Amino acid sequence: MQNSQAEKQSVTSSLNVLRNVSISELVYQQVHEKILSGELLPGEHMNENRLAASLGVSRASVREALRQLEKDGLIEITKNKGPFVRDMPPEEAWELYDIRACLEALAAELAAKNRTENDLNLLAQCLENMDRAIDRGDEAAIFEYAVNFHRIVAAMSGSQNLVEMLKGVWGQIVLFRRKFSRLGLGEPGNIEEKRVLSAIRDRKAEEAAALMRAHVLGGKEGLMRHAQEHAATSGRKAAANGRK
Repeated sequence: MQNSQAEKQSVTSSLNVLRNVSISELVYQQVHEKILSGELLPGEHMNENRLAASLGVSRASVREALRQLEKDGLIEITKNKGPFVRDMPPEEAWELYDIRACLEALAAELAAKNRTENDLNLLAQCLENMDRAIDRGDEAAIFEYAVNFHRIVAAMSGSQNLVEMLKGVWGQIVLFRRKFSRLGLGEPGNIEEKRVLSAIRDRKAEEAAALMRAHVLGGKEGLMRHAQEHAATSGRKAAANGRK
């Protein structure tokens, strides 16, 4: 009950601050965060009435928000069954990683050409924060700073169209990664990010692009290995349960 009241207050507060934003957009933001945070998991059914009640809005506003989430590739709306958080097949996730690698390489290239001292300070501070998170073994914080690093580089590109395209790709990839228990998926470290920062600082656009592409594709390879291990483990458990 307290969580429900807090969510209602959050929407009401947002309405007071952002009067030019529609209710459906605020609902979209709330549900989008529930999905990407893992509060709503892949394959989970989303009850419109329950969402409307928890957020203190109309079902019409919820339906409009859900339609946008479907366009984003985060949910599926099935006739006679309603909306479900999308359970993305691995093959589509690998394709998205390839698209992401191309887009982020372009972002890094443009960032190297357009960077300012303030931009460089933001990137450096982000990696310093990541170093501290690595030292204390805080995987959630490491992941958050890694995500922020990529967001900052994208913003440095100066292309809002590129940023918006990446937001859509990032969201779907995070949704896929939520199928697994760990988001970091590998040994924590930021050596590759520091190399990208160095290339951007030195205005080496082609090098920054190549390093970012390799970094993203390395993440894809790590996730592919983890997904295969996860599938094998699940298969063994299913086989063991079948023998009981």
